[in-house]
Amino acid sequence: MNTSFLYDEPGPDELRRSRLIGLAAGLLAALAVVAILLRLGSHGQLERARWAILLDPDTGVPQALWQGYRATLQAAGLAMVIALATGLLLAAGRLSGYRPVRLATGAVVEGFRGVPLLLLMLFAALGLPRLGVEPSLLQIVVLALVAYNSSVLCEIFRGGILALDRGQTEAAEAMGLNRAVVLGRILLPQAIPSMLPVLVSQMVILLKDTSLGFIVGYAELLRQGRSLVEYYGSQYSMPLYVGVAVIYIATNFAISLLARWLTTRRGGRTRKPAGGDLPLTPTPVAGAAR
Repeated sequence: MNTSFLYDEPGPDELRRSRLIGLAAGLLAALAVVAILLRLGSHGQLERARWAILLDPDTGVPQALWQGYRATLQAAGLAMVIALATGLLLAAGRLSGYRPVRLATGAVVEGFRGVPLLLLMLFAALGLPRLGVEPSLLQIVVLALVAYNSSVLCEIFRGGILALDRGQTEAAEAMGLNRAVVLGRILLPQAIPSMLPVLVSQMVILLKDTSLGFIVGYAELLRQGRSLVEYYGSQYSMPLYVGVAVIYIATNFAISLLARWLTTRRGGRTRKPAGGDLPLTPTPVAGAAR
């Protein structure tokens, strides 16, 4: 969609000014990084011996971080898949034509969305055993992540679908299609590309929220890093926490790249009709009045 009518196209002077501002901002950022590195070096934080602990298998640090990373990916992967499916079902409930279904689904969504994720984990850890259920730590973390993120994803799906032209829904229903077919075959394929940036952002948030599993004792990546700091001492806190941060950043960047690749691949599947481009001039109809 062309949105250039909302603003004036920048002229040569404006483009030159924007480049200068960008260059100045980049230079200031580089100077800030250099200043921070010099400050850390003056306090001995950049000594090679300290950072070598991240790659030395004899210390057990790489193995512990890998174990925590696997636990993080396991919880995040399960929660992402289940939350996406549950959020889609909740969105269908909120868009239902039956008022009781909409009200009940809305109450569930607003309830879970209004409770902090940390509190949901505590509810799962303390409440389920009282009901006779003994979940594992992984199940507690995944359950809390799904409960919160599915309610957020529900609103993302609902907003993306409602942003589409309502005429498509009315036309499909006039043809006798039920709401499930309209939602799954007509509306969602159009809404998902526009929702993808928000969905990716929520998946990144979900991945980082696995770090809250420390409250129930789940040995995810950040908890492993904190345990290593407690074991080796505060002199290694900078390398260990930076290593944990780099792993999080690399994983989130990979998620963004995967989403971008899926979007590009989906766009590339658009095909022309079997007969080529549609003719720009109407085809004469036999027997029509001349």
